[in-house]
Amino acid sequence: MRPENKLGDDETWDRAESALKEALDEFGKPWQLNEGDGAFYGPKIDISVSDALSRKFQCATLQLDFQLPDRFKLEFSAEDEAKIERPVMIHIAILGSVERMFAILLEHYKGKWPFWLSPRQAILCPVSEKSQAYALKVHISVS
Repeated sequence: MRPENKLGDDETWDRAESALKEALDEFGKPWQLNEGDGAFYGPKIDISVSDALSRKFQCATLQLDFQLPDRFKLEFSAEDEAKIERPVMIHIAILGSVERMFAILLEHYKGKWPFWLSPRQAILCPVSEKSQAYALKVHISVS
């Protein structure tokens, strides 16, 4: 079952769905079909992540679009250059929305960002009074 307001004919959707299924099978990881899902212009792959509480969130998405290239009459020369073909547009959102991804990370790490994401990359902490003046000098030179 496809989205109710889908564009295009069933043959094009069959071809797009078949290509996505083949790619997912070749990838070799488990996947499941979400009946009736998809953008109005073509089928899609949604990638979900789980947070620390095992809640699932849909983040990344890859969508095949056979409709816009057709509507814009986009064409390219095939390998033999005599044959003209219609391209397929691929819409990709790696993080979904940046806001959603940050919210998931914030909850997952319980507010304690990992080093690679932390806005505070280093903390200068003198270990004795003797090194305090040098630590202050270093701090001032990098701020």
